[in-house]
Amino acid sequence: MKLSIFTDMLGCESFEEALHHTKELGFENIDLRGKLNGSTIDNITLDKARYLSLLVKENNLKVSSLSSWAVNPCTFSGTPSYRNDDENHHKQMSTVLNRLFDLADIFSAQYIRIYSLYRQEDFNLLQEDEKEKQYKFNAEMMLRHAEHAKERGKILLVENEPPTLTSNCEELGILVKYTNHPNLKINWDIVNGWRAGEYPTLEKYECIKGAVYQTHLKGASRLSNSITKDNPFGLFGNFAIAGKDEFDHEPIMKALSEHDPQAILTIDTHYPSFYQQDKLGEVEVVRKTKEFFENILKKEGAYE
Repeated sequence: MKLSIFTDMLGCESFEEALHHTKELGFENIDLRGKLNGSTIDNITLDKARYLSLLVKENNLKVSSLSSWAVNPCTFSGTPSYRNDDENHHKQMSTVLNRLFDLADIFSAQYIRIYSLYRQEDFNLLQEDEKEKQYKFNAEMMLRHAEHAKERGKILLVENEPPTLTSNCEELGILVKYTNHPNLKINWDIVNGWRAGEYPTLEKYECIKGAVYQTHLKGASRLSNSITKDNPFGLFGNFAIAGKDEFDHEPIMKALSEHDPQAILTIDTHYPSFYQQDKLGEVEVVRKTKEFFENILKKEGAYE
């Protein structure tokens, strides 16, 4: 299995400096999102992308994926920026995707990370038939985008995010069941599941087994005094340094190496959210995180 790194998690405003650290840390693969010399993957010009692509090639690196915030943008509080039933929004997303496909061609990247549709605040209180209706509509829209990706020779990776209709493994599994499309796969952010209230276990992983083409790796701490009889794992507290945190990564990594060996393992530390005691410097935290996951993969004989 291959490890990758979000270049914007290295703490560098300069893309050239981020690539220097990437090489020094021993990565061969990168993911692009923000801090692209003042741009993000969602607003960078094609000409600037061509220049940055040359830098990537000069450093003998490979772009694993483009990670977009612009396809069904997440709203973590307040009113969402779009309505799920707005056809104009879905047409606009097709336009956004077309541009992302152009960028993926420039960077020779196969995967593009996107989000599912918005999750209304009282979703968990809805009747089961209404929930199912929304899940099916989300799948319908994702299938539309998957067909577009097929035309362009790309694969879309849907990430689990708390404010979307795929907030956890169970809901990602529902999407996979309703779509079953070769150009629509899963980007499993393992810790995001805990943030959404679903502690990531091997049982939960069964819902998406075989469909995971990328993961986001990070550590997590537990909310103090949150373990109860009804919730033996406790509640998510904050992001932390993997290997020095309170989540047991090894069983999940072992299962991924056995059942989803194609998955790219992308380190996404979320360093800015760390408690002060964990802020050892962005590059040092990435180094420790990489070493931690490398050791697990080597133990499983799954490290490339």
